[in-house]
Amino acid sequence: MKILLLTFICGLQALNNDVKELPQLTGEWYTVALASNVSSKIEKGGSLEMYVHKIYYNEDGALCGDFFKEENGECTKFSVRTSQENDRLKVQYDGENDITIQHVDNECAMILLHNVNKNENTIWAELFGRTPYLPDKIKKQFQEMCENAAISKDQIRDLSNEGKLCSSLFSLCDLEEKNP
Repeated sequence: MKILLLTFICGLQALNNDVKELPQLTGEWYTVALASNVSSKIEKGGSLEMYVHKIYYNEDGALCGDFFKEENGECTKFSVRTSQENDRLKVQYDGENDITIQHVDNECAMILLHNVNKNENTIWAELFGRTPYLPDKIKKQFQEMCENAAISKDQIRDLSNEGKLCSSLFSLCDLEEKNP
């Protein structure tokens, strides 16, 4: 089963990781849903509970993202930078992550990640929206993507109702950034 899962992930990796061909990926986003085969990692306080703010290319052409986490009731903003190794898109966050961009358009982005941290393998996924609320049709597509990656429906956390909290935290982060 593990070999089948790894084969599936490697196959997904080959789909489309040429991020220079994905200009619709840049800009401001909301995290609409998180999913993981280790549910505790995406729950409140989990190591993979994170919210997207913005995705952009830096001056070197690397794909980067600004995210935040809520820690002890405070907004902690952080940035990540991807790298490409052997045609694989990677990012260091809570271990090493292989990234596969499954789908992106002007409304949403679906991203599948394979995380290795201290020899523990975790599969997780993110659904980003240009607004915190996406149609059920898109959420169903995200669920199908997750199920194909061995993440069950009950391991998906819908954050649509937390959209106002996310917006408030974005504003708080922006205020803190402007008024240090």
